[in-house]
Amino acid sequence: MMKRMIVGLILAIAPISMAFAQGVEGKWKLSDGTAIVEVYKVGDDYNGKIVWLKNPTEADGTPAIDDKNPDKKLRSRKLIGLNMLSGLKKSKKGYSGGTIYDPGNGKTYNCSMKVEGDVLKVRGSLDKRGFLGRTMDWHRVK
Repeated sequence: MMKRMIVGLILAIAPISMAFAQGVEGKWKLSDGTAIVEVYKVGDDYNGKIVWLKNPTEADGTPAIDDKNPDKKLRSRKLIGLNMLSGLKKSKKGYSGGTIYDPGNGKTYNCSMKVEGDVLKVRGSLDKRGFLGRTMDWHRVK
């Protein structure tokens, strides 16, 4: 009887612990629903690229482009496929040491993030310690 209870408890807890053990790799939808970013690993770095946009084209039907980029040579690149997260490294508290590019204003910020179940807490900040910034919740796409 006791063995059955223990096995039952383990089986009940296993799916919950697996949900929290999921890594950062995968697809994440921004909380405002405007884009999906795929986070992937290259070597020790975690990066992320835009793989879906709610509005993938301009009014004239041409693909949405990075028209706010401060580098005029990059303003014609398409937003879908654009790498917006780069250089994040796994750390004790999540992922840190990277940058996030905001195509909405053409600015690049320091970035850190951590996974909490099916939510990715992405923090963009002006300083490397993350004091001057904001945190966005991205939701795992299943």
